Amino acid sequence: MSRCVSMATVSLLKKTGTHVLYSVKEEGFPKNTCIISSEKFRHVLFKPYLAGKSLQDSMESAGEVFVRAISDTAIKGEKLDSLVELVYLSGGLFYNIPTGFKRVHNFAIPQCFIGIQRVRIEGSEGEFSARVGYENFEALPKEAVVIIGDTIATGATMFRGLQSLANALDEKGIRLKKLVICTLAGSAEGARKIQHAHEKLKAAHPGLETYLFAAEQFFTLMPDGTDLRFLEKDSIIPEDTRKFIMSEYGEWLGINMQCAVFDWGTRCKNPIKHYHEFIEFTQRIAKNPEITPDALVRIRLMEKEARSGLADFDRRI
Repeated sequence: MSRCVSMATVSLLKKTGTHVLYSVKEEGFPKNTCIISSEKFRHVLFKPYLAGKSLQDSMESAGEVFVRAISDTAIKGEKLDSLVELVYLSGGLFYNIPTGFKRVHNFAIPQCFIGIQRVRIEGSEGEFSARVGYENFEALPKEAVVIIGDTIATGATMFRGLQSLANALDEKGIRLKKLVICTLAGSAEGARKIQHAHEKLKAAHPGLETYLFAAEQFFTLMPDGTDLRFLEKDSIIPEDTRKFIMSEYGEWLGINMQCAVFDWGTRCKNPIKHYHEFIEFTQRIAKNPEITPDALVRIRLMEKEARSGLADFDRRI
């Protein structure tokens, strides 16, 4: 039995050829919160050794799934000239939202950019603030439907970025019509932070609708404020995803796998470092006296895949 005890209501909304869409009703979450299940997401989440080109290729497909899901729901009926992506540098770059729009709508979505970094609050455990080092909101349309893709742990980065967006909207006299957030790995705590941001934004933008789309589940945020676990006390998981976790990882590894995506920025930008960090993790967890035989086999196989990926960097041009 898993340790998932969230009281959230997860209801099936739609099945398509590329994904399954669930509605999530949970106190403190945005009203329009959904989980999207897709083999494209699972390919990234359950193969944490993927980095470099293999990860980038997988995220191009994941970006397409995100765009298909939001096109059927959050942005259905919206004019293309109202859409803009707000890219959180650097993790948001790898969500491939523009690739999704090109594949699905044959459209190059305009983009705004914000350079933002999490900063650990000194003397705290797992608490972060965020600072902005760069922003460019030139592409904001008059009636803005803003789309964001990023991983969400504490929600500090997302919240700070939305504050910068609010300032830009105010300076330009632009109305925010819809806010659409997609996350490959998002926590329940982060979802509540987004709802808090929604309430603040709605005060200045009456009628604002906020949509939150999470891949596969809402993860439990660990005390370090970084790691996202599959099977923990406040994870919110559709039954099909829970069964997949049990078949792919088993209960012990589902609980003890360090993080669903590990350090997303490192994994995307610096694959060599990610491979080394992941191999260190596999070696450490393999020594855990409580590891089950099945989990040990799975860990050894993942370590082998990571070493293979690392060896690829020995090739010469």
